Amino acid sequence: KVGTIVYFACLGFGYIMTEVGLISKFVLALANPTISASVLLSGILVFSGLGSMVSERFLDNARRILPRMLIAITALLLVGSLYVDPILNWIGGFAYVWRLTLCILLVAPAAFLMGFPMPIAMTSLGRLGKQSMFLWAWGINGCASVIGAALVPVLATAFGISSVLQASAVAYLLAIPCFLILTKNGIQNNES
Repeated sequence: KVGTIVYFACLGFGYIMTEVGLISKFVLALANPTISASVLLSGILVFSGLGSMVSERFLDNARRILPRMLIAITALLLVGSLYVDPILNWIGGFAYVWRLTLCILLVAPAAFLMGFPMPIAMTSLGRLGKQSMFLWAWGINGCASVIGAALVPVLATAFGISSVLQASAVAYLLAIPCFLILTKNGIQNNES
C-alpha cells in the first residue's frame, strides 16, 4: 500500500507542478498569463492524453519500460529547468502564431511521456488483482495535485521558478522505486 500511495502522490505532485511552473515560465514568450495558461494546459493535456492512449502498447513490459520513461521525464524536466528561459527568449522574437506553435511543440515531448505513468500503473494494479487500491490511487493523486499546486508559489518565491521544475523532476524520479516495489510485491503475492 505504501508503494501505491507514494507512487500516485509523486505523479500528482510532478504533473501539477510541471503545469503550473511552465505556465509561469511561458509568460515570457507569450506575454500574457491567460494565453500562457490556455496554451500550456491545452498542450500538456492533449499530448499527455496521446501518451495515455499509446501507453496501452507498453503494458506487457511495464516493469522494464516505465522506469525508463520516468527517467526520460526527469531528464526533460531538469534540462527544461536549466534551458527553458533562453529558448523562450528566442521564441519571443517570432510572430505570435509561431510563438504559440513553438511553445506547444516545446512541451510536447515531456507531456507525451507524462501521459504514460498513470494508466500503466492503474492497469498494473488491475492485473495484479489490486483493484481495491484504485480509489486510494485516484484519491492520493488528486490530493497531491492540490497540495502541489499550492506548493508552487512557495517554491517559486523561495527558490525561483526553475526549482518548481526541479521538484517535479524529483517527484518523477521517486516514482521509479515505488512502481518497482508495487509491481514486485504484487507479483510475489499473486504467485503464492
